[in-house]
Amino acid sequence: MLMFRSGCLFLLFQEVQSYAWMSNFKAPSFENFLQSAAGSKFGDKKLVVITGTSSGLGLATTKALLRTEKYHVVGAVRNLDKMRVVAEEEGFNMEHFTPMHLELASFASVHKFVEELEQFRGDRPIDRLACNAAVYQPTLNYPKWTEDGHEQQHQINYFSHFLLTSKIMPMMQGSDDARICMLGSVTGNDNTVGGGGVYPIADLKELDGLELGCKKPIAMMDGYNFNGAKAYKDTKLACMMTCNMLHERFHRSTGIAFSSVYPGCIAETPLFREKRPWFRQLFPIFMKYVTGGFVGEEEAGQRLFQVLHDPRCRKSGVYWGWNGGPREGREDSLEKGGQISGAGGAGGGWDSIFENDQSDKVLNKDLMMKLWEYTTEITGAEWPKAYQPKSPCPTLKLIEAVTSVLGVLEERARMEASRQGEGAKIVADRSAPKEERRKYLEQMLLELDKTPEDPKQLEADMLLTSGVSPVVERRREGSDPITKPLAQEAVAVLDDPFLEEEIENEPPQMIPGHELLGDTPVVFQPQNVMTMARVGQPLSEVAKQADVFIKYQCRKGECKTCAVNIDGFQRWVSACQQRIEAQAPGEHFAVRVRPVSEKQKRKEKAAFFSPESISDGFWNNAWGMFGLVTEGAKSGDDFAVRMERERRIMELTEKKAKSTFKSLRGAQADSLAGQGEPVEQDGIQQKLGSAATFGVLGFMIAVVQRLGA
Repeated sequence: MLMFRSGCLFLLFQEVQSYAWMSNFKAPSFENFLQSAAGSKFGDKKLVVITGTSSGLGLATTKALLRTEKYHVVGAVRNLDKMRVVAEEEGFNMEHFTPMHLELASFASVHKFVEELEQFRGDRPIDRLACNAAVYQPTLNYPKWTEDGHEQQHQINYFSHFLLTSKIMPMMQGSDDARICMLGSVTGNDNTVGGGGVYPIADLKELDGLELGCKKPIAMMDGYNFNGAKAYKDTKLACMMTCNMLHERFHRSTGIAFSSVYPGCIAETPLFREKRPWFRQLFPIFMKYVTGGFVGEEEAGQRLFQVLHDPRCRKSGVYWGWNGGPREGREDSLEKGGQISGAGGAGGGWDSIFENDQSDKVLNKDLMMKLWEYTTEITGAEWPKAYQPKSPCPTLKLIEAVTSVLGVLEERARMEASRQGEGAKIVADRSAPKEERRKYLEQMLLELDKTPEDPKQLEADMLLTSGVSPVVERRREGSDPITKPLAQEAVAVLDDPFLEEEIENEPPQMIPGHELLGDTPVVFQPQNVMTMARVGQPLSEVAKQADVFIKYQCRKGECKTCAVNIDGFQRWVSACQQRIEAQAPGEHFAVRVRPVSEKQKRKEKAAFFSPESISDGFWNNAWGMFGLVTEGAKSGDDFAVRMERERRIMELTEKKAKSTFKSLRGAQADSLAGQGEPVEQDGIQQKLGSAATFGVLGFMIAVVQRLGA
């Protein structure tokens, strides 16, 4: 009878499957017509959503995208009037740019924006999302709160972008090149001077504040007292960690490329609007001539544009940076307006992009999981439950259909057998002490234990499951064959002048504590050590994690200084460019590293303190200070021009807002006066005319607006 029922269910399943293609079919409706009309107007342009496009990096990136005429940009801003003024000032082609209201200080506004975006995009997928908008309040000694009860920097910079990402990801289905980019910062990456050498340091500690809701009066994610500058840095650290988690959970199943980016210190951006005037005037000069970290708005916009546009940036799980290496040539910077070569220095072009290293804090997997869990709870974000796609194999689908019912019955029987007697109630009671629940669970499972008592049987079973292959020795006449485990053989290495040491014959040893660092074992030879890594993780990062020394030079894969052997020591690759590749079950990623003497290691590590480096550092800093003094003295004019532009934009915005308010108020007054109703001049108490007439009029206006969109 059971087989008969299973057969009937299988036939019914097959019948339903034959109509599965209709699941994507939408019946003709006015709503579908509006969506189709909205989607078709974009032509072959990709849809890009950028938060904070009215100034700074977001504005510069939007200009770069629109210049290509390959994108339609949706500018998510909190002040639509200002955005329209800026778009007019910059000469935006409004056929390719659509401003939409988004107040990141409000979760309700995020939900409303997503609903409007869903209607606007029609049948087209979203191709890019750039989480750019941010506020910076370093001078405040008390927190400002949002309508949701969170500290402003935390909600605007991080929480709302986290929620927005979860809402927009489903809209990316169907895109052949979907990318989500979050703005990181050197201040959130403490393996650099800017992030690890300037107080306060980004540090989420144990996330006590976030675990407890991070709501007023809890302002900081770490649960300690408020610090405005640290709050900003913590949000950038959280954004970078979230990007890594998004990559691990969703990249393979969705195809979306998740990345974070640090375009350089945009010292002239309105992000520093809350800083004192003298700071806003001198900070760009300091970053140009002393630290070399300055980058202009246009160049920074070009960098974020590159991550959204360049085919090379389809990689996921990357923290993008520009101009790797030491800063050089500061004596020439006076003639080049502060441009120098090296890390963070403006002047690096399209080809200076590289995959930047992330700090231990950013890569802390345990903290990353907590951050994800607590932020999801706070924001109410909803994520897909299945992270990996199922195989489209028809044989697999057939087997699943046949065995699905039997599988459910078998699993139910297994679970019921494991929960019999009084102990079942105690184990199910999660409020009971763990030790008591464990004791009763052990008792129930021991009653079901089928471990054989025969020692020979146990030994044979252990041999079968040990992973060691048995071999049969050649037997003498009249004797029985002797079976014993095959000893692990040394891996044969190709003849190579750089690889002189022999590989150890003993099995590689896992470094204590590294078992939980990833899902793919990586073995380094001739060190004969093993660590765990994630698929896609940079090999250079894994080598550092395992304390395996590899000499680097160009960091671009061109000089071959860091060449290592992989693929069973059959293939040469550059360690600075190589990433950990997926392995078959039971296999490990093997890396053969060039031998390096202890003297070379000491020389490499001490190079920073060599007389040559000290001399170069002295003259570089001397030229930097000279540039700061000479250029700072004449920086007033440039500063005045920037401040005047910001003031003029605000004046035009206020004028536009007043004009819009007056026109709306006048239209409302005319409408009510035409219905013969009295209108009070203060606009506080107004009586509406016929509700039915007003409803019809509102419906017609909504239809016209949608068709116009």
